[in-house]
Amino acid sequence: MSFDVTNPIGDCLAGPALAALGRHTEAPDAVRQLLAASAARLTDSAMVVEEDFHPFRDVGESRVKTPLPQPDVLHAIRALIDEVRETGFGPHSARFFGLLGSVMIDLSGTETQKARVQEWVDAGLTACFAMTDRGGPLATQWLSEISTDTPPRLTVDKVWSMNANRSDFGIIIVRQGKSMVMAPVLVPPGVYATAETCLSGPAFFDGHLPLGDVKMAVDQADPDWVLRSGGPISSKVFLSLARPFLIQALVAHVRWLEDRGRLRLDAVASAAVAYLSEAARNQSAKPHFDKHSEDQAMALKWIANETWLHLVVNGLVPGQNDARDLISLSKMEGSSYRCFFEIYQRNKRFRDVAA
Repeated sequence: MSFDVTNPIGDCLAGPALAALGRHTEAPDAVRQLLAASAARLTDSAMVVEEDFHPFRDVGESRVKTPLPQPDVLHAIRALIDEVRETGFGPHSARFFGLLGSVMIDLSGTETQKARVQEWVDAGLTACFAMTDRGGPLATQWLSEISTDTPPRLTVDKVWSMNANRSDFGIIIVRQGKSMVMAPVLVPPGVYATAETCLSGPAFFDGHLPLGDVKMAVDQADPDWVLRSGGPISSKVFLSLARPFLIQALVAHVRWLEDRGRLRLDAVASAAVAYLSEAARNQSAKPHFDKHSEDQAMALKWIANETWLHLVVNGLVPGQNDARDLISLSKMEGSSYRCFFEIYQRNKRFRDVAA
């Protein structure tokens, strides 16, 4: 008896992510199978018990579309991606994440906050952008928060943050109170200097990118530290804008590794890398933020995670340090489980119950 290999559960649960990206870039079969396999593997106990696995239906066009600003710094990011293609991500990693931090300030900062950061940068100070939380991947698990008291209490417990142990000020993503609403907080140099920081482990990317942990508690924080200009969705807008540029930079790095014989692309990885390159560019060119943007940016990160993991587990990255770099990229700033779970949660009410 013979039959075609199918993955009905994975196909069902990967559907919303692929549909979101399919609005501008249709995924090839290799990418669909890669993501379906990941979805089946990531399915948790509650899903298995409670799910009937009816197909997800199209959620339709977004009626609300918020124009995305195009700050000048995006030109510098695009130019830096070209440099990554020539010399790898490592030498440019600190500047790349610094430029993304500038995007966050442009999106969310008041004119006073922007001027304050510019003064620090002009003085040669560097920033730590911290998002990954010790509490867990989901916002409901985060330990880092700014309370709703007056004055607010700021609690920070972040791990694996770029240059955390050698930065001068912080751009820290926390949750507001016990809610799932994220808020970027600008921690000034004098306060950041009091934080407990340490290296998380050996540096990545040929020693160019150390990660560190940062922990602090400020009983009477200044409410003006919170970047509020973009409203409660500013962090979502930032991540939806930033992630496609990060994917483009990492694709350039993978191509650079391939050119130097430090990595080999098989048919699946070749299709996935080509797709990521096209889809990330198309996502970056999207002129507005809408109800699909979060899913699209997270789906990109999910596919990228699974592509880097595929390269490592299939023996296509012979160097231990290169393999460690790629595995780390699949775990941080949006793990596969977090991307899968959040897309699932946002879409689970859109089901074809008659199927």
